[in-house]
Order: sequence, then structure tokens, then C-alpha cells
Amino acid sequence: MQTKQQERAKFALDKLLPNGAKFVNHDFAQFVVGMPNMILSNGIGQTMAFLLAKRQDRMGEAFGILKDWLQKAMPDTFPEADSSVDFLRKFTTISQSEYLQAQHECLKLVEWLKRYARAFDNGGK
Repeated sequence: MQTKQQERAKFALDKLLPNGAKFVNHDFAQFVVGMPNMILSNGIGQTMAFLLAKRQDRMGEAFGILKDWLQKAMPDTFPEADSSVDFLRKFTTISQSEYLQAQHECLKLVEWLKRYARAFDNGGK
């Protein structure tokens, strides 16, 4: 049986390096490094809204990664949503403890994303 940390590590690696990719885009890697501060400063709900607004940029990939993780890690709180708006709406209806749990889960996942992003950063090439 895997630990929660192992699940997070595998999930992060699979998301950052899909389909045999060998590198992570440098700009995305740099952005991921700053994500914990964004989450802690603004909260996970506002961070998710910001990431969704950036969906046309590489930064927007982070929205999908965190959304997929929350739906996997907290399926009762974040069931499959019909749209990104429906997913974001969940942040306005969940309890404070669920919100904090979601924020904690995202921070833990982002730590793995940071580690792998740094390890596989293509250096701007």
C-alpha cells in the first residue's frame, strides 16, 4: 500500500512529465516554485481563480493539476464538475475545515511539483 506522500509524488511526476516527456518548461518550473507563497498569501480559492484566468498560458496548466488532485484526494468534497465554474463554486460552499484541508492537500502536492519541476527544468531551452 502506498503512503499519501507516494501518491502525491507519483501524481505530480505523471502530470509534469506526461507521455515520456523528459523536461519541464522552464517558465512553468519557475512559476511552480512560487505557488506555495501564492496559496498561503491568497488562499486556495483565490489561487485557483487566478490559475483559471491564466488557462491560455502555461501557468493555467497548474489549475488542471490541482483540480485533478483535489478530485482524487477529496472526492466527496470535490466530485467531478461539469465545468471549471462549477468546480470553483465548491470553494464558496464548503466548510472552513474542508477549505483548509483542500489548501493543505494542494500545498503538499505543490511541494512535489516544485521538486520535480526543478529536477527536470529544461533551463529555458
